[in-house]
Amino acid sequence: MEEEWLLINFQELVKSILNGERCIQEPIEIANKRRDTSSKVSFLNHLLSYHNINKDNILEIIASIHKRFLDLINSLKKNEIIQVMMDRINSEWYDPDYIFQIDNPFPDDFFEINNQNSDYYNRSCKVCQEIERLMKIENNIPLRLSKGESHPLEKHFHSGIDICTEAIHYLDENCKVIQSIIDTLKNMNMTQMIDLSIKHKSLYLKLSEKNDDENSVPENIHRIFSNYIHLHNLLLKQMIQYYHYLLHLLDELKERCYALNTMKQNVTSIAYFEDEEGDEEEEEDEGDTLTVVDGEVQKEGGNNVLDKLSSFF
Repeated sequence: MEEEWLLINFQELVKSILNGERCIQEPIEIANKRRDTSSKVSFLNHLLSYHNINKDNILEIIASIHKRFLDLINSLKKNEIIQVMMDRINSEWYDPDYIFQIDNPFPDDFFEINNQNSDYYNRSCKVCQEIERLMKIENNIPLRLSKGESHPLEKHFHSGIDICTEAIHYLDENCKVIQSIIDTLKNMNMTQMIDLSIKHKSLYLKLSEKNDDENSVPENIHRIFSNYIHLHNLLLKQMIQYYHYLLHLLDELKERCYALNTMKQNVTSIAYFEDEEGDEEEEEDEGDTLTVVDGEVQKEGGNNVLDKLSSFF
């Protein structure tokens, strides 16, 4: 039986990371429910241990924590003592760009849009699979068409290809946005942030000639910047993995769309009879005709098979 562990409350965990009480790079110790065994897990694994956090939404969780770090750093900059230290470090690096002005690289609707990627992909796959199934049934059905009528699956091919093309466009546009965010994260200069991660509170007070009882500077300010750096790196890694995951879905959709086009082009190779115009009424009175209704092969009497081949869209 799998061991059940007592996890740290999510809000408390995030708060301890934000205020520097806990270091992201350090293992987190948790105990089992009997409290007779303990285990050490990484920050990421602890996040994934919550029942409502999984591989499908972990990126959004990390991005949310990252956004809270950006808000915190932008708030800390308003502190005069911290601002003096930032200005000092910036001058020591002779950097003309002030890197402590950080903007969130994610558009506001990023996750709302990207959470639909799976829906577009799954819908396209379902359509392709249904057409493939109907094709197999079609291969075993002697069709009888009237002159001038198109193959009964032609409308399904058009609809299926349109749905696949729409999904490919949707995922491709999102990949471009993701690549742009990855580039932004990669291009962020972290050198001065690393410098701040080794500056303890006492150095801030000394530089600004403040007394040790000054409490406007967080006690673990060096850990705050250290945690931000590690979370930034974790976010970048998750974004790269998600980008390649979407590329995999894109490649699969393109293959399916290509297969649909190929089937559409080859559909005329399926043998069927074409009724003469003068024989239509006579044929309608003769026995049962095989048709496909909701994906099931059925017998229908007295009606044209084209009228009975229902759309699954």
